[in-house]
Amino acid sequence: MFPHTWFFGDTNRADAERLLLQPQNEPGTFMVRDSHIQGSYALSIKELIPETNELVVRHYKIRTLDQGGVFISTSKTFSTLDELVAFYSATSDGLCRRLVRPCPRPRPAILGPLPNTRDKYEVPFESLQFIRTLGKGNFGEVFYGLWNGTVEVAIKRLTSNGVQTNDFRREVAVMKTISHPKIVRLYAICTEREPFCIVMEYLCHGNLQHHLKSSYGKQLKLPFLANMSAQIADGMLYLETNNLIHRDLAARNILVGDGGIVKLADFGLARIMDEAVYVTSGGKLPIKWTAPEAYTTGQFTIKSDVWSYGIVLYEIFTHGDAPYQSMKNQQVLELVTKHNYRLPKPSDPECSDAVYEIMKLCWKKKPDDRPTFEYLHHFFTDYYVTSEASYREA
Repeated sequence: MFPHTWFFGDTNRADAERLLLQPQNEPGTFMVRDSHIQGSYALSIKELIPETNELVVRHYKIRTLDQGGVFISTSKTFSTLDELVAFYSATSDGLCRRLVRPCPRPRPAILGPLPNTRDKYEVPFESLQFIRTLGKGNFGEVFYGLWNGTVEVAIKRLTSNGVQTNDFRREVAVMKTISHPKIVRLYAICTEREPFCIVMEYLCHGNLQHHLKSSYGKQLKLPFLANMSAQIADGMLYLETNNLIHRDLAARNILVGDGGIVKLADFGLARIMDEAVYVTSGGKLPIKWTAPEAYTTGQFTIKSDVWSYGIVLYEIFTHGDAPYQSMKNQQVLELVTKHNYRLPKPSDPECSDAVYEIMKLCWKKKPDDRPTFEYLHHFFTDYYVTSEASYREA
């Protein structure tokens, strides 16, 4: 309907703030988007508060006239959105500031699998270029690379091992069933010869744990942290709805892309559930992130993922601190299971009492007492919106 770079369609308020607050965007960066009220729009502008040097996003409701036309203030009406944007690009006239430039759009991800792959996913090894090591996953190395010399990808290369080969096939099987914007996409596989490879979507800012501890991540404020939490819950809600459990939800297994997008990754431990409970047959568990019933009985459910999500919230709202920092795994096991110990409220000023209450809900002893991911998604989607006035007047 609107070919303009400034029109962002059905982008919601939380995503508008996430995109506008990117550090490369100067004050006055803006977008127009659909409002939740049918037939009206919202103007969102990045603003610098001089007194506190804080960067925020201001939202203005754009109303429509019965006879046609649009306005923010009744004192000034326009025939079209184009005219409104042109006017406020020349003068602020009651807005927080003049419109400077449209918000840049993040690069769209390939919806996968890669085009022209055999058997839908298989690609030849020669089509992959390994450029640099990104790290080690559950059963191999992960590289930044290119497919066909053009498409940026992350390549997980399996370390040769019979058990790991089975895990590899299981991870691929899980990833083939998954399609959601908050989950890293599977692009292709390479199984013609060893080492086997999984070719995945590449997210340029690495894992969330490192991102939060970076100089940029340390400066992230409540709107960003709440938005990240909402995105993670959105991805987990998809798994919950599709009878999947992750089993290794942690900041190190969440990746960060352009525009503050975060996505679930590393499905090496994930399982498709035929029933509500999955019983593990052994293997190493990330104790400090794992629900007590999972490591005492070996039983995993989506509610054990909710416990892990609470630990991820602790990581987010401490800007990357490790949970139970000074404790060994055995100490954590005893304190949590025998003494009902829970992590204390983070001292970080961005962690409100309400957020800590959500963490404690995730750590309820009885799995059924823990919230659903649907509830958690709504809580963090609405959290910052409800903490301030929805719209400003011009």
